[in-house]
Amino acid sequence: MKVGDIVRIIRGGDTGPGSNYWSESIGQIGVITAIAKRLYIPAAKVMVLGEVAEFDLDELEVISGNR
Repeated sequence: MKVGDIVRIIRGGDTGPGSNYWSESIGQIGVITAIAKRLYIPAAKVMVLGEVAEFDLDELEVISGNR
C-alpha cells in the first residue's frame, strides 16, 4: 500500500486518543494520505467520511492502486 491508493475499510480504526474503534467507517471507501510509522504495527492515515483517521494495514483492503 502507498499514498494515493483507494482502500476499503474492513475493520474500524483509531480516531484519536482514548478511542479505539470507529464503527461508522467499516465498509467505507477512502484514500491513503500518508504511511504512519508505529513501533511494531504498520499503519496508514486514510481520508474517509471527511476525516483523516489512522488504520492498521490489516484493517484495509486495496481497491485501486495509485497509477
